[in-house]
Amino acid sequence: MTITRDINEKLDEILSIRAEITRMKKDLNNNQNLINKTTGEGCSKQEALAIVEKVIDGIKNDLNQITNNGQNVKDIFTNNYYINDPMEDKRVARNNNNNFLNN
Repeated sequence: MTITRDINEKLDEILSIRAEITRMKKDLNNNQNLINKTTGEGCSKQEALAIVEKVIDGIKNDLNQITNNGQNVKDIFTNNYYINDPMEDKRVARNNNNNFLNN
């Protein structure tokens, strides 16, 4: 079940980043200057959002590599014979609880 775990982790990353984007849009003014942690240079809110979108595109590329562009995961989550992994359920629940407590 490694491939399903890898896919779920990447999808969780995207959801987490999307939540951060939503928070950023709400909390920051459009003309507010930010500091790019990688380069140390200033950037606008729009530039920061563009950088984050590139990160999401990188995660999508990772997903495409993991799934061979979707070819090797057809019906992996809709398979009638798919057996739920209780350890994966616990990991997801633990992450959700940690995220809830941190916000």
